Amino acid sequence: MPAGTSETEFEEIKKAYIDDLAVGDAIKQQLKSHNKVQKERLKKIHSYMRENDIMSEDIGGVTFEREEKTSVKVNMKTLEEFVDNPADLEQYKRDHSTTTESIKVRKPKRRRVSENEE
Repeated sequence: MPAGTSETEFEEIKKAYIDDLAVGDAIKQQLKSHNKVQKERLKKIHSYMRENDIMSEDIGGVTFEREEKTSVKVNMKTLEEFVDNPADLEQYKRDHSTTTESIKVRKPKRRRVSENEE
């Protein structure tokens, strides 16, 4: 618990969190539907731009730009084939590795409500 949070405040926070789960789920469902429709529209915009060789288009203040990128995949096995010195390989790992920390929040799986519980 952060400094300055009492046990009572913590219990109130937990209760408020639980009470708002249903509200958040409803909003997420609306957003999911909205995003699905927008994604289809985006695909059509992109397709039209590609078919008509349009590289940039302003739509309602939002700029859509087609960009071609070339990337090269490098994995440790491939890199080991080209780097002879193991110390260089270790140095590369240290220089290009990142470590992040996150907190996972897992909701319990939804249970079906049986007819007896309704």
